[in-house]
Amino acid sequence: MISAQARQSLERVLHRAVASRLVLADDDACEITRQEAQPAHDAPDDVVVVLTISSMGFRYMLFLRFCNDAASIGYFARGVAGNLHDALLELANLCCGAINQDLVRHFPDLGMSTPYVLGGQSLAHVDSLRPDYRADFDVAIGASVQVGVTMCMFTRVPIDFHLAQEIEEDASEGELELF
Repeated sequence: MISAQARQSLERVLHRAVASRLVLADDDACEITRQEAQPAHDAPDDVVVVLTISSMGFRYMLFLRFCNDAASIGYFARGVAGNLHDALLELANLCCGAINQDLVRHFPDLGMSTPYVLGGQSLAHVDSLRPDYRADFDVAIGASVQVGVTMCMFTRVPIDFHLAQEIEEDASEGELELF
C-alpha cells in the first residue's frame, strides 16, 4: 500500500531531518547508511526515543536509538550525563518536527505525539507491531557519535507521494506565528 516513490520520499525526508536536527555543529560530518538487515539489539543501556506522526490514513513512527556512552553525553549533553535525557527528548522532538513539516506539504492535518523513552532492547519488538514499511539506518556524526534510526509506517489507505530531491527550504525556523 506504500508505493516505491513514497518509500524513497520518506527516506529523503528522514535524511533531511536527521542531518538538520541531530547534527549540532555545521562542521560535523554526518553519514547516514541504510541497514538492509535489522540492527542487533544487544545494548540494553541505549536510550530509544519514540515519536509518532498520525493522520487519518497512516501512522508514522520514528525510533531514535542513542548510545548511553561518553561520546553521546559529550556531544548531545555537553558532557553533563544528567542532561542527556532531556537533550535527547528535545533533539528527537526537533527531528520529528522537521519530518512533520515535510510530510504536511502532502498530507494535511497531521498530529505529532510527545516523545517518550524506551530501553534499547525494545527495538527487537518493532516487527510485532506489523508495520507496512520499515527502514533502519545507522547515523555516524563526527568521529565517535552513533545513532540508530528506525522508521515505520502503518497505513489504512494507499500512500503515494513524491518529495523532490531538492525542495525549497522554509525561511521559518519553527517559531510561533500569531494571527
